[in-house]
Amino acid sequence: MTSFGDGFDRTRRYASNSSGELAWPADVNCACPFSKKTRSSAHVRAKGPIGLAPTAGARAHPYRLLTWPMFLGLLLLLAESTLTHAAFQDDLEGLLPPASADHSPTVAQIREAFRSKNLSFMRKKSDELIRQAPTNFEGYFWRGCLELQRRNHYDAVRFLRRAEALDANSYVLKQLAFSYYFLGQFRLFTLTMKEAMLKQPADFAPYYYLGRYYVSPYAPNFTRAASYFQEALERNPNHYASYYYLGYCHEAERKLKDAEREYRRSMELADGEGRKFALPRQGMARVRLLETRPAEALQFAVQAVEMAPNDAASHAVLAKVYTALGQPAQATPEWERAAALDPTDRASWYHLYQAYSKLGNKENASRALTKYQKLITLYGND
Repeated sequence: MTSFGDGFDRTRRYASNSSGELAWPADVNCACPFSKKTRSSAHVRAKGPIGLAPTAGARAHPYRLLTWPMFLGLLLLLAESTLTHAAFQDDLEGLLPPASADHSPTVAQIREAFRSKNLSFMRKKSDELIRQAPTNFEGYFWRGCLELQRRNHYDAVRFLRRAEALDANSYVLKQLAFSYYFLGQFRLFTLTMKEAMLKQPADFAPYYYLGRYYVSPYAPNFTRAASYFQEALERNPNHYASYYYLGYCHEAERKLKDAEREYRRSMELADGEGRKFALPRQGMARVRLLETRPAEALQFAVQAVEMAPNDAASHAVLAKVYTALGQPAQATPEWERAAALDPTDRASWYHLYQAYSKLGNKENASRALTKYQKLITLYGND
């Protein structure tokens, strides 16, 4: 099931607002971010087949442009077959209207199909609702949600625009904003999310997701992002993900004590709700590494892997801790796992090359270096 928020995350390395320094202790220049891609503020046509406005010229199709930076980032969570019901509910918090607001009894069946990932039945019931009640926004809304799950983002925009014409409520606008985001329509994403704020000023979600946008590679502005997370927390003081990303902003700007405070608050809230939320533990491990305290980083990195064994970033953090401790034999399997989970991550392959080299495994080192060089050829080294 699609994690809307995870599409914003490719944050193994991030620059501070001023210096462009690494989030990790500096090691090599090869821990590269994803290649920058062309942005487009061209609008999607409101009527007819959805496509770029004529001003887009001969640019490459945005779906293809987003295949690398967007979908691979998105798949960090999508690929996990062990996604729990609790995690599913976390992911949808603030994005779907409450059941008490449903206008049609058919929506209850659609919700259940959505929750259980029975997308074919969800489509059937959504289309049925559209036929039976063409002036009810709900059929178009849920069909748009379905197309988002299927990553058919043009179709998602089409259905959600129809829902918007019938009832431009904040839930429609938030889903429409995500559709624009995944099409690379970042200006429309921000404008639509801000419109959702006006519709429902007490809603934390637009602030949270705008904050996520401003910590993404597409518009990195950690000061601005922090202000959005603070606004989100004013509206939802127990939202542990907002605490994590607020800490992340502080970490990016090397305000390590502030970062630690927010990470610990995030852990406290998530643990109190029984959630396995690895990100703040990754953050604590990074902070300890930046403080050159790798022995203290180890416990947090181990906990992150235990909580998110299928997350490449958790294994990469643990590998970096072992490397900082001078334990290449322990770092190597973590780099191997990170590379297996995210085989397109150049940094993991380069670190794996280094680890094999330190262990004297020339054959595997050569293989890892070759893989790294192929990725550089494909995606660059900026």
